[in-house]
Amino acid sequence: MNFLQKIKTNTAEKLTVRFFSSLFLSCILFLIIVYPLSFENVMFFKRVPILPFLGVLIGFYAALSVLFTFINSLKIERLILLISYTVYAVFCVAESTDLWFSFGAALILLIICVYVFKDGFAPDIKGDIPKVFLVIAAVSGALYFSVFIGAQTVCRYLTLSTPNYDFGIFSQMFYYMKTTLQPWTTCERDVLMSHFAVHASPAFYLFLPFYMIFPSPATLMVCQAVFLASGVIPVVMICKKAGLSNKASAVFSLIYALYPALAGGCYYDLHENKMLAVLLLWLFYFILKNKWYGIAVFSALVLTVKEDAAVYVVFAGIYVLLSAHKKDKFKGLFMVLCGAAYFYGVTFLLNRFGEGTMDSRYANFMTSQGDSLLNVLANVVKDPAYVVRQMFDTTADKAAENKIEFMLRMFLPLGCLPLITKKLSRYVLLLPLVLINLMSDYVYQHGIFFQYTYGPLAFLFFAAIINYADLSTRVKRTLGVFAALSAVLVCTQSVWQKSNYAAAYLQNKDSYDAVRTAIYSIPEDASVGATTFYCAASSQHKIMYDLKYTGHADELDYIVLDLRTSEGRNFLYDYEYNGNYKEYCKVEGWLVIFERK
Repeated sequence: MNFLQKIKTNTAEKLTVRFFSSLFLSCILFLIIVYPLSFENVMFFKRVPILPFLGVLIGFYAALSVLFTFINSLKIERLILLISYTVYAVFCVAESTDLWFSFGAALILLIICVYVFKDGFAPDIKGDIPKVFLVIAAVSGALYFSVFIGAQTVCRYLTLSTPNYDFGIFSQMFYYMKTTLQPWTTCERDVLMSHFAVHASPAFYLFLPFYMIFPSPATLMVCQAVFLASGVIPVVMICKKAGLSNKASAVFSLIYALYPALAGGCYYDLHENKMLAVLLLWLFYFILKNKWYGIAVFSALVLTVKEDAAVYVVFAGIYVLLSAHKKDKFKGLFMVLCGAAYFYGVTFLLNRFGEGTMDSRYANFMTSQGDSLLNVLANVVKDPAYVVRQMFDTTADKAAENKIEFMLRMFLPLGCLPLITKKLSRYVLLLPLVLINLMSDYVYQHGIFFQYTYGPLAFLFFAAIINYADLSTRVKRTLGVFAALSAVLVCTQSVWQKSNYAAAYLQNKDSYDAVRTAIYSIPEDASVGATTFYCAASSQHKIMYDLKYTGHADELDYIVLDLRTSEGRNFLYDYEYNGNYKEYCKVEGWLVIFERK
């Protein structure tokens, strides 16, 4: 291409880029002007007349043209295109409830990123950022998650939006742990029993010291948010150990804080599974560092989370076996053997002395009621095509995500980096997602708003980081920026749209506080029955049952009914005309408590 042709090409490209930048900026302005009318409403067309819109478009175009007479840089023009599109997409995604719209916006974002970074960074920044900026980025991400997600989930409890299954259970369990150090509950199986008879989760004791200082269900929400936010530390350490720059490490720390599945599950309250994300990231750090003591300690901590956490230790061990040097493979073998032995031992104890393991989550791989997980494994080997069929099943309960949507929500915020590698051993890191989330037809296991994503997401983050380290500079920049901006888009649609608990609490603060005050007035030694959303607030009692599932309804000292729900109103009739109970107190439209005469 001769000099004149190159000038003509650059001029045409600049004019085109400038036009689309002006278009996106004009659209942003009119979205703000006509708010709260959504762009999805056909009335939007009438509220945005074409002549004023064209006037604004021409004005932005002229302003950019003047600006770039002084700054003659096509790379900066491309950067403005990327920024203007991203802001416009975030505004639109924030208004839309359509999950696939956010995926479409991410696809266009990918195309723009490929164009923007096709021949270098825009603008050129030579060298790396100082370490202090990496620290600032990591701390900012951790603070955002701790404060924002912590506040939203605390307000979820304060707005009495947490059901008995499962937050009421854990609230009462911690009440018992504070007083007896034992994980007892009465509201889990309608009898006084150890929660560890259902799930072997001694990792819960990590939160107990904080609960003993601040004995409230809200404390558990804060502990969970802060614990998950601390995962920024191993993410950054993995990045540095993998040889990533401070810039890339900062980006991954922010992606972690914004990752939709990390925050999403917090909106289904407290669960032990969520500890897996942080503990597994630390395990991967010590695997990279090749330190046996860290591998041993964090393998043990992962095993204390839940009986099925052994699966993650086994898969991590298989990865070490396949990828480590010959002299270090024994570490992987140690992890596989320990994980398998622990899983066999703890499931034996649960089946013999507890409530048994929840094999029914894989009923789609079982042929009879007596089948075990070994039968599931055999059926997987006999019919692998059926596994693939289940992985891409889109016939899930309409109230949950289908598996294609779930996979997009898991992979897009990581720029699909876990899939981009030539090293076959790294595909082992995808297997926990396949086994835990995609093979089962239990709808909650393939939804980011539940607790089953936290182990697999740690594997995906580790795979994304080490795969990123092997890419060329241009691909790194393209996919790194795409991942970060996709995390913002998908987080906006998935998480921020659900973040209305703080606003709801402030709107009806007096009523919510009055309800909790009334429930707290019940004597601590009394037995209580409550409808599901009032169980957590009633959990500071040794005897507390969920009224919907209890067989003790006529033996209890106090009955707590939620008048916001049909369940509570249905029970209201039973106790109003029950000669054994009288009204104890009432918050009109919200609560009524009956006391045994």
